[in-house]
Amino acid sequence: MTTSRRSGDSLPKRAHLHKVFDEYLSQLGLRQTRQRKIILDAVLSSGRHVDAETISNEVKKIDSSIGLATVYRTLKMMTDSQILVERHFGGDRASFEFADQGDEHHDHLICNQCHDIVEFYDEELEKRQELVAKNLGFVLKSHKMELFADCANSENCKRKNLK
Repeated sequence: MTTSRRSGDSLPKRAHLHKVFDEYLSQLGLRQTRQRKIILDAVLSSGRHVDAETISNEVKKIDSSIGLATVYRTLKMMTDSQILVERHFGGDRASFEFADQGDEHHDHLICNQCHDIVEFYDEELEKRQELVAKNLGFVLKSHKMELFADCANSENCKRKNLK
């Protein structure tokens, strides 16, 4: 059985992540600024996968003085504090997802047009990958799967709807 979820489903608890980030900044001798808080809130509200440009557009609605460089620096701090993990799904654009997902393994399906990311888990596919590794003389320890495709229904593709 395959289960999936789009960005935004089951977000980690806000209060916990605010505390983790505050403690990290404190260890560095830095303080939680209004701009960092706005960026963290935008990340928490945006979903499981975010990129700097999207976050920048969101925070500018609240505070137009927050520049893209500040967003990049803050995302780097969130990565260093282990709130986020940086991913590259082809191309140069970095995407960030929450690091605190427990042992919840998932793979990714990425739209070539709108870059929407769907996380999925398929038990049969996981078993098949283990079998392939075994048949080739390996013991599978970990893997990541990224499938690139076009949205099946063009009406639902965010990028196509922007044209």
